[in-house]
Amino acid sequence: MKCFVLTKRKMLTICACCAICCLAVVFSVKGIQTVQTAYTQKVPVYSVPVPDKQVALTFDCAWDTDDTAHYMESLSEYGAQATFFVTGAWAEKYAQSVRALSRSGYEIGNLGNVYERLPQLSQTDIMDNLTKCSRTLRDMTGQTPALFRAPYGDYNALLLDTASALDMQTVQWDVNGLDRQSDGEKAVAEKIVREAKSGSIILLDNRSAFTYKALPHILQALAQEGYEIVSVSQLMRSASETRAA
Repeated sequence: MKCFVLTKRKMLTICACCAICCLAVVFSVKGIQTVQTAYTQKVPVYSVPVPDKQVALTFDCAWDTDDTAHYMESLSEYGAQATFFVTGAWAEKYAQSVRALSRSGYEIGNLGNVYERLPQLSQTDIMDNLTKCSRTLRDMTGQTPALFRAPYGDYNALLLDTASALDMQTVQWDVNGLDRQSDGEKAVAEKIVREAKSGSIILLDNRSAFTYKALPHILQALAQEGYEIVSVSQLMRSASETRAA
């Protein structure tokens, strides 16, 4: 029968092996934690908790349609504000409309350089896409957008982190006018008024013939319900002021 003799040298070797194993586990855990931390990001803003009856009206501008003049006319008539999310490509094609929105004080947000599913892109391509749009808007309006909306509402942690790194808050919506799928302007207006509540962010598209026709009905009905119609940033400021009070 063989006896195992634990010499001082063997004991030191065993201790060294144990120490290496422990360090490997620690670094492995730390590595996992680092990856998890890098991709930890708050979800986008869908609505905002405000004490008063306020809603934010938003328009997505990305297609070969430009009804901006109609929108501005109706918004001005009812003393309403709005946020227009535009792609860089749309801004270049309808630069005059983008500048008109900016001159009139309407908020303009980043919708990506082109309207595509950004989570399918690499981090470099996402950064390039968002940066190009922001640069185009800054050159046209003198202001860098502070808000970003993901095309199709499609996002992942990497997209949120990239937008945040560019100092932009990602904004979605909790009321969808579905103006592209509606039976008419009356249906669009009724759906929005029925679903809107204090703090809602309302989504409309600029490519439907129903949208600009429905807008006066939407604005009138919301006003009759006692809502103040503001931009997304105004809505968020209201919430911040309430928390600070």
